[in-house]
Amino acid sequence: MRRLLVPFYFVVAISAIISTAAYAEEVEMEMDLMQNIEDVNKSLASNIALQRVDPSLEDANQLTSMFEVVEAHFIKKGDAENAVDLSKKSKKLSQDIAKLVTEKNFDTATNLATDLSRACKSCHTFYKKE
Repeated sequence: MRRLLVPFYFVVAISAIISTAAYAEEVEMEMDLMQNIEDVNKSLASNIALQRVDPSLEDANQLTSMFEVVEAHFIKKGDAENAVDLSKKSKKLSQDIAKLVTEKNFDTATNLATDLSRACKSCHTFYKKE
């Protein structure tokens, strides 16, 4: 009987280690992604203020892609409808900012960039891990 328990405990221990590692990797990836979004968002605001078209477009396009990942993450996570909605809103704002920058409408792009920052903050109020 003891011989059967040793392999069982070994399998349970390995499973726990793998599960913990996968969870830690997901949390780390999530934190890295959120930090990247924050950094690019700051860069976007700066580039818009300086009326730099190409860097602003690059930032807005990066944000659009990153918010697609965030949206998919919260859809998969479930029970986070507010986060999904805010991700969609943020993605749309990023797309609209890119369009406005292309048109060199920096005043309105600045306003939308402010809205984008507010959307990020409101999501963090509910979902950011301490």
